[in-house]
Amino acid sequence: MKIAKKQNPVMVYREVKTRYFAIAFAPVFIFLINTLITNHMFATDIDVPIDILQTERPWLEAVGRHRFLAATWFFAALAIFAVAMLIRNLARPTAPKTRALAIATLTIILLLAVVPTIQQSINPDGSRVYHRLGAAFFETALSRGGLPGCIGPDDLWLLGRCGEIPAISLFNRILDIVNVLAGLSVGALVVGMVLCLETREGDNIEDQAALLARNLKQMRQQLYVSSIVLTFGMLFATSWMYWPLPLVKEAEQAAYSALVLASALFSGTYFSLLMLSFYLPVALILDGRTRKLAEKVRRGARPGEPLNAMQWRKSRGLQEGALDYLRAGFAVTAPILAAFAGGISPIAL
Repeated sequence: MKIAKKQNPVMVYREVKTRYFAIAFAPVFIFLINTLITNHMFATDIDVPIDILQTERPWLEAVGRHRFLAATWFFAALAIFAVAMLIRNLARPTAPKTRALAIATLTIILLLAVVPTIQQSINPDGSRVYHRLGAAFFETALSRGGLPGCIGPDDLWLLGRCGEIPAISLFNRILDIVNVLAGLSVGALVVGMVLCLETREGDNIEDQAALLARNLKQMRQQLYVSSIVLTFGMLFATSWMYWPLPLVKEAEQAAYSALVLASALFSGTYFSLLMLSFYLPVALILDGRTRKLAEKVRRGARPGEPLNAMQWRKSRGLQEGALDYLRAGFAVTAPILAAFAGGISPIAL
């Protein structure tokens, strides 16, 4: 008596068409527009007078520093989490071409993100991001604090030389590291969203509906993760802007807070547009696929048995309700809301 051999199931590789990776050009375009506005329309020579800083309590510099370090730590953890999600995603059976395009897209976005860091390493005396809030003011405020082991400017600490103002050296080095992490995380979020456009050959309607339902679920997950990462990126940006605030005289705190809030609002708008740029194309493509599949099912219905397309989509997880739209809208605008919340959050108090 022969025993039939058990056949191994055929490995199904996920594939995303090459043209869909062009979606990455949208966030790259938003990044370039943001760079253009920042370099040519932002004031980098704001003369905030240093006499608005109080001199009797220099230890208050530590208050802003601790908030900044807390925000940095949390954002770094979220950025690493976003990258880990992409690695786990790509570890699934994936067509070699799709995996190669995903890695190439991530690399390009990372390189664009670290361009400012490279430029500043080439020209250390060039404009830094804190110059938007007054270079002399910011440096004077941070000079009230020091770093352990920093006695002279040529002394070495954890991330390099102490410099003339150790706290400024701390700020610049951490910002360089965060730029790299931000590039990695945004690249991972963009690629993860594009991977939601998986396609598979076949005429089986139910298999196509199940694949679409999985893609839509993954897209929503990517949107929420993107919202969390970019919102806390916004809070990180707010934390460094509010670093000198505890040292500002009480009579001047409202004016300085207004300057910070305006700068934070621009950053929050940028993060929201960045998220929208890679979420909206994917959402529209998946919505178009869902409509085409529902139309195909409707045309294939038997005569005399009209198909309720809405009911069919809902039964297969392809119909989004009002709550889904509300969540998506809140997720996209969360960085802007975080900019407004920065003024009343523990970061600013």
